[in-house]
Amino acid sequence: IDLSVGRPGEQSVHKVFVDPGGSHCIATVIGSSGTDTYYTHAKWTKPRILSKLKGLVVNAVAWNRQHITEASTREIIMGTDNGQLCEMAVDVKDKMEKYVKLLFELKELPEAFTGLQMETANVHNGTRFYVMAVTPTRLYSFTGIGSLEAVFASYVDRTVHFMELPGEIPNSELHFFIKQRRAVHFAWLSGAGIYHGDLKFGVQHSSPNGDENFVENKALLDYSKFSEGVEGVKPSSLAVSEFHFLLLIGNKVKVVNRISEQIVEELYFDQTPDAVSRGIFGLCSDASAGLFYAYDQNSIFQVSVNDEGRDMWKVYLDLKEYAAALANCRDALQRDQVYLVQAEAAFAAKEFLRAASFYAKINYVLSFEEISLKFISISEQDALRTFLLRKLDNLSKDEKCQITMISTWATELYLDKVHLFLN
Repeated sequence: IDLSVGRPGEQSVHKVFVDPGGSHCIATVIGSSGTDTYYTHAKWTKPRILSKLKGLVVNAVAWNRQHITEASTREIIMGTDNGQLCEMAVDVKDKMEKYVKLLFELKELPEAFTGLQMETANVHNGTRFYVMAVTPTRLYSFTGIGSLEAVFASYVDRTVHFMELPGEIPNSELHFFIKQRRAVHFAWLSGAGIYHGDLKFGVQHSSPNGDENFVENKALLDYSKFSEGVEGVKPSSLAVSEFHFLLLIGNKVKVVNRISEQIVEELYFDQTPDAVSRGIFGLCSDASAGLFYAYDQNSIFQVSVNDEGRDMWKVYLDLKEYAAALANCRDALQRDQVYLVQAEAAFAAKEFLRAASFYAKINYVLSFEEISLKFISISEQDALRTFLLRKLDNLSKDEKCQITMISTWATELYLDKVHLFLN
């Protein structure tokens, strides 16, 4: 897109959108003569104006990741500055938009759409669309089966669901984190904080009005948690990884753990003196490669993620989310530490049988003798017997000596109990 035509500064690029596969690009240019939106393909040398979008300022684009091809964008959704959601498709062979349809328009509270995401799932009676769209103060959600036009038309007769979070933010953004080609959680950079949650497609429970709640574990991360006591400091951009938020605050990126809500790292950039004064403009990500980028007036900085999940078992353990902690353990020693915390918590609560079951799963951090003495010292014969039986369950057939020893001891404890009953 050549901006050198005409007087300097007469035209400026407003937004650029590239599909996850890198084949399709949409860009909006604002000039003194109006607004034009361009489309270009990775194999083209020149872009083409999308004439049906003349005058519309496109702020956000949602790509149909499941169905897009190199030859066609398939249906995409665009969010505009005047509060409209439009559907469009471009086939490369036609070199122009096939159609532009108005899907939805904000009338009660006209605001610009600033972020947009779409997910699809194949169901027995067609394709189900899930759409999230944000303005500076609201997050809207739409879902339905059929074409996009039919899904949005159905909202004439039913309530549009939205979450309202008032507050000012320089740039309201919406992001999905993609894992194995499926969105698994979302984050909205709002004026009140980062509103985020897990996305569960295809396993939802329908509500009475026909909608499906595909968002779970919703939470709001307040900016005060990482503003270092300075009021009013809000991120100007956001990127989302599997376990972390990357927040652009001033000229640095703060990496915040999504689960613990703690700052784990701060990143600084090697900028030129001129660029420092202008600041970092924004963050973006390449979902397919798992890479993140920050950019200023002159440079692009790559942010690499290196094994971000290595300590997540400990994060979940500190929060007493034991199932999640075990799911993120990398080795037997880490699992032992999770079982130990559970065992000691049950022991302290005098739930000795439950404690015995957890102690029986431990192989390294405590010896068999140490655990046995715990129960012997408080005369908890039933718990000791439970520990021995559960330990037997966890032994392999090759550990014959231990099996013989534990079986003999367990038998003696049973005989003692029988003798006690007989007396």
